Amino acid sequence: MAEPSRAASAAESGAGRSNLTQRVLSAIVFVPGVLALAISGRWTLLTLVLCIAVRSAWEWCYLSAQVGYRPSTWLALVLAAGTVGVSAAASDSGMVVYLSFVATIFFAEALLRGTERYTANALLGLGAVLYAGLLGSAPLSLVRVLGGQSDAYLLVGALFVSIWLTDALAYFSGRQWGQKKLAPTISPKKTVVGFLGGLVGAMLPLLLSPWLEAMATLELAGLFMLVGVGGQVGDLVESAIKRDMGNAKDAPALIPGHGGMLDRFDSYFFAFPLAYVYAELLIVFRAL
Repeated sequence: MAEPSRAASAAESGAGRSNLTQRVLSAIVFVPGVLALAISGRWTLLTLVLCIAVRSAWEWCYLSAQVGYRPSTWLALVLAAGTVGVSAAASDSGMVVYLSFVATIFFAEALLRGTERYTANALLGLGAVLYAGLLGSAPLSLVRVLGGQSDAYLLVGALFVSIWLTDALAYFSGRQWGQKKLAPTISPKKTVVGFLGGLVGAMLPLLLSPWLEAMATLELAGLFMLVGVGGQVGDLVESAIKRDMGNAKDAPALIPGHGGMLDRFDSYFFAFPLAYVYAELLIVFRAL
């Protein structure tokens, strides 16, 4: 019985190496492209955020449909895109008005499919807009609150780097030294050591502080630490969503070795909203 076990272990190890190679090769193309769009200005960042939000809303509805729910996919895509537009152009009060309209539309539209799973269908459609559209548009809100100058876009780029380094160091430190599980019922491979390693990675962009003039160095330290925590919580949230949706392993693949948009940007959906809230609170405290 030992030989089959060793063979299975070797096959799993080989598959893991192949997946890691795919991830690295994809990242060589993916990372510079995302950074270029993030730091180049308003319209390129808007394009990036819009692509993330719309594709993620579609993946959310796709996963929902796989387990028998029927949220309105086309409505989720249109209204998620609208949320991005409102985030870029309107005030916070404008967003409240828009989301009130969105909630009304989803509950009304779900009536067209009858009462079976009515509440779940309406709320899942609304959830796609809130998760992919509202949380996904946070980089635009962050740039707006920071004044919309070039240093705001550089900070957005640095936050992407912080998120990626969090992910990378969490993975490698957890794989090398991790033993105690962080959340075994949600993501069995994540460890406490990996979580702490991720926080170390999150702080590395602090080395760029001389070029990040939107915040002081101590403010940046708090920001990157918050992003490190939020990004890893976002990873767990996305894992929990997939387990709730029939234990789906990945959303439909988009990036080789990385899965779909929800898989690749899981940290993004929590890290950037927390960064936006942090920036808003900084303005309050600076005024005291």
